Amino acid sequence: MTFDSAKPLVAEISLGCYFWLALCTLLSGALYPALEVGTACQIPLTLSCDAGLLLGFAGCLAVAQRGGRAFGMPLLAGAGRTFAATMLPLLLAFTTSVAILLRTGMLFEEAAVPMIVGDVLLGASLAAAGYLWWLAFSGESPHVAFLRVVRALLGASIVFVVLSLAPRGILLLGACLVSPVAIGLGLAMQLAEPWADADDSPCDDARDERPEASADTTETARPAPETAPLPRVLQLSIVISVFVADLLLSLFPVSLFSEASPLFAPLTGDPTAAALGNLTEPALIAALLIALFSGVALLLEERGRLRLPLVCSVGFFAVAVGFVTFPYHFPGGAPIGVAEAGRVVILVFIIMALLRYYQSCPPQAWLIPLARLACLCALTMAVADVLVMTLYLNPALDLFDFTNRTIFGGAGVLVLVALLLGPMPHVYEVVRRGTARRPSTEGVVGENAAENAPAATSLQREELAEAHLDAFAQAHRLSPREREILGLISKGRDVPYIEQELVLSKSTVKTHIRHIYEKCEVSSRQALIDLLQSHPED
Repeated sequence: MTFDSAKPLVAEISLGCYFWLALCTLLSGALYPALEVGTACQIPLTLSCDAGLLLGFAGCLAVAQRGGRAFGMPLLAGAGRTFAATMLPLLLAFTTSVAILLRTGMLFEEAAVPMIVGDVLLGASLAAAGYLWWLAFSGESPHVAFLRVVRALLGASIVFVVLSLAPRGILLLGACLVSPVAIGLGLAMQLAEPWADADDSPCDDARDERPEASADTTETARPAPETAPLPRVLQLSIVISVFVADLLLSLFPVSLFSEASPLFAPLTGDPTAAALGNLTEPALIAALLIALFSGVALLLEERGRLRLPLVCSVGFFAVAVGFVTFPYHFPGGAPIGVAEAGRVVILVFIIMALLRYYQSCPPQAWLIPLARLACLCALTMAVADVLVMTLYLNPALDLFDFTNRTIFGGAGVLVLVALLLGPMPHVYEVVRRGTARRPSTEGVVGENAAENAPAATSLQREELAEAHLDAFAQAHRLSPREREILGLISKGRDVPYIEQELVLSKSTVKTHIRHIYEKCEVSSRQALIDLLQSHPED
């Protein structure tokens, strides 16, 4: 295995470490050893992670807006690219390590202030690292990037269970040292590579800006916008998803780490046992459900059958089931684990939607809108936590009774879920159409609209043909380069023409064509064209 061939594996391991650290933050009591201190400062500690996420995303937004319209674009270019691509991730790795040491009381004594500061720093580090991962994967197709995400999440959930059964020192070593270093190195390797400006970039906007474009086209068509904002229906769906999930989970009036476990009691011989090593029953259930979802999603995505409404419905179904079944007080706190797994599935839905919507845009088109959306989501989570903390502060309120009334009042959860699932078909349609992919023809000057009507019609036909090719390429899992070669083949171009057009060697072109034949299960050019023409149009 060469170094270049090992890069995808290193990236997935690094991303898996990132997800593992996020799961530890959500589910592992080993990172919160001083529960008494945490209870004494419950309100600021509840809001500290939200504050950290907001701080991290706001920092990314500030850099994106003031750093040349793209995060690190001036830094990650030219002579200073390698230095910046190495220093940014390693600085985040150092901050993450310090944050965990503060949060666990290993750097100072187990007191309120170090725990809160550590929680804020950890939230900010995870937010910035997630933003960098988006930048690192911006040059890949959404299918490949999503498969990486699902495989990394599957591995992270399994490793979480295994390491939680190990001594606490091993888990803390992985959280404080191994995981941050792996995340930093993986990001450094990814960011050091070219992304959206490469020849293999699937971005239509970048392709439209090539020198071959005619002067007439550049004069009549509106230039591509620097940013591609998200449609409101997609933004609202994501914000509502985050708010409802966080609100329902915050209403659980019990700790994640205090329930006696019917699963662990026979193994430990102690009927009051609440954990096995560092693993609690809710954390085990959540990790197993996340692994199950990741495995099923991986199989469905590889076959092209994974749909956005399905992912969102599964996530909210899990959160609602956990919330509705809580009053029955299942031993071990199983409902909390189910609900936490649902929150992670909702996060996967958000990643999937954004990947597919921005699939053909360069980083400068989505970095600022994505950072704004992330800030809004972090602020929304803080609002949900403030609402719950306000209920806690009311001495006349029995929160357990309030939760029961909310559930058995009948309409609360069902109305919230219905509001979220209602716009899902439209959200899926928006993402599928990919409205951020290509500038529209609205930029044609009104006075010349009649003169430019044939050109606009021709452009529409070309867009339809490109959309048909994209759908065919996605259905047969073609790479961006194979999709480009397929487009030339569909126009009747021969191998010498493709060599000259794409500046590739003859053997490389033939290799790509052979791969296209294999993926499409055909043996000739004519059979490939017939298969393309028979592919259903949207």
